[in-house]
Formats: sequence, structure tokens, C-alpha cells
Amino acid sequence: MTNSIIVLAVAALMTASAAGWTLRAYRMAGGSSVSAKPALFVCAAVALAALTAYLIVGRPNLPDAPFGARLEALRHRDVNTLTAEEWLVVLNQVGRAHPTDPRPHLIAGRLLLNQERPQDAAREFDAALRRDPRSVEAMMGLGRAMFAMNGRVTPEALALFQQVAASSNEPAPWIYQALAAAQDGRVDDARHLCAEAVRRGAPSEMCRRLISGISANGTAR
Repeated sequence: MTNSIIVLAVAALMTASAAGWTLRAYRMAGGSSVSAKPALFVCAAVALAALTAYLIVGRPNLPDAPFGARLEALRHRDVNTLTAEEWLVVLNQVGRAHPTDPRPHLIAGRLLLNQERPQDAAREFDAALRRDPRSVEAMMGLGRAMFAMNGRVTPEALALFQQVAASSNEPAPWIYQALAAAQDGRVDDARHLCAEAVRRGAPSEMCRRLISGISANGTAR
């Protein structure tokens, strides 16, 4: 609370100094104190607006706490009570403390994808991949983030999905490969890749919708 009072006092002094400087400039220019009233009124209005914003946004009723102490408090809270943003703060600090560990970046990437922040998610998955170049989860996450950013399977994302498919039994990379084939109008390839995804556990309805979409767009032969 002490730091908040200091900040408020400094802001008040700065506002008073600005007002005094304005009045002095008016008088040196030959004006009267009456002609300076509009400018002084603006200074007062700015000060009032700043104070209002501080009271609303600054939350002066909360006790001050250094960032380290707040982080430590977050790390000792029940994980089920943390918001996504609080999780990201903790994961960032854990990543700094363990610079070779890909896991904080993987978890952060998943959170950011869920928040529909694919660019930030891509950076986290890329960081995880630099720490573990064989991480299937990092490759899959980076590919998904690229797809979310571009609205299509780019060649770079397709290469990642193909790597995942070669070393994983998950159906997701096959679905994305089918989407890539559909984008290029390769209907037979899309059907084959969809069938492979279904064989690995993907819902058959998903593939039927995909193939139907290709036909509806007029790319089927």
C-alpha cells in the first residue's frame, strides 16, 4: 500500500508542476491569470481523470507484493484454481528456471491454442521443439498452430504432420494430411488418408463430411 501512496503523490506533484509551468508561460507571454484559466482547467481535468483511472484500475486497496512473491503464491495454490493467464505466468517462470525442459512450453502451447492465440502457441511449440527435436507433441502442436494461423495446411505444417504420422499411431496427423490433399483437389488421396485416420480411431463421420465437402466444392471427379 505504501508504494501506491508514493506513486499517487508523485503523480499529484507532477500535475501541480505542469499547472505551475502553464501559468508561468502565460504570464511571461503577457497574459493574465484569467486567460490561463482554460489551460489550468484542462490540467485539473487530466489530474481528475488520472486519479479516477487509478482508483478503478490500480486497485489501491490491495496490498503490494513483489512479483517474485506473487509468483511463489501462484505456485503454491491449488492448480485447479489457477486461471489460464496465471498458468502462463507460472509456466514462463518454470521454463526460465529449467531452460532445457520442453514441457513448460508444451503446456503453454496447448493453453494458448485453447485461447485461440495460434501465433503465441506456435512460438511455444517451436521452443519445445528446439529443446526436443523428436517431440511428437511439439511437432503436432506447431502444425496445428500453423493451420489455425493460415486457415489451411501449409507445406511446412504438412511436413510436420507427416513426421508425426511416421512415428505415432494417432489419427490426427492423417486427418490433416487428408485436408491438405482436399485443398489440392486430390480426392483419391484424401479418401485414402481419411480411411487411414479411421483405421487409427478417427470418427468415420468426420471423414465423410470432409469428402462431401470436396465434392460440394466441385473438385471431385
